[in-house]
Amino acid sequence: MARNLTPAMIAAVQAGTVAPFLITKINTAGGDVRVWNGKGDLPFDDGSGSGTETYIGVGTYGGISAVQESADMKANGITLSLSGIPSSMISTVLGEIEQGRKASIWLGFFDASTNAVIADPYELFSGQTDIPEIVESGDTSTVSISIENRLIDLEKKRVRRYTKEDQQRDFPADQGFDFVPSLQDKDIQFGTS
Repeated sequence: MARNLTPAMIAAVQAGTVAPFLITKINTAGGDVRVWNGKGDLPFDDGSGSGTETYIGVGTYGGISAVQESADMKANGITLSLSGIPSSMISTVLGEIEQGRKASIWLGFFDASTNAVIADPYELFSGQTDIPEIVESGDTSTVSISIENRLIDLEKKRVRRYTKEDQQRDFPADQGFDFVPSLQDKDIQFGTS
């Protein structure tokens, strides 16, 4: 799985003195949502140039599906969920989370003896958000968001036509397809008649 762990992380994992945690950042219409699976606030610099940001602990209310890797060119995605959301907040969720926004998940470790974050958590998954799924249960709801790998674009159908309009999308000055409709019923004689 993790091929780019820092030497400090590798040493701590091998020594068995770590406590793992996950950090998630989702871009929404209203700004970034930054959470982690512990309690309280966690300062973290994701290396994007925005500096150290505060991530809010969601504790046991947050969930994540298994992260899968495959040797095939396959778009494996994951699902993030957050439970205990008041039903009055559902309209906010639907207005903020948009399809195609960037989302990233990091795997980090605390040093079990000092509770300090071991340097440079590993980016476990990065992709694009899909439409949220909401399950209501009384006064609270559970929101699940699928994060799709960017390889999902390979599965999208690309429909192109040999028409003037389609050609103009890529080459506005090209007139090559202007004459195609006139060729449809044209009687062309080959050789001598």
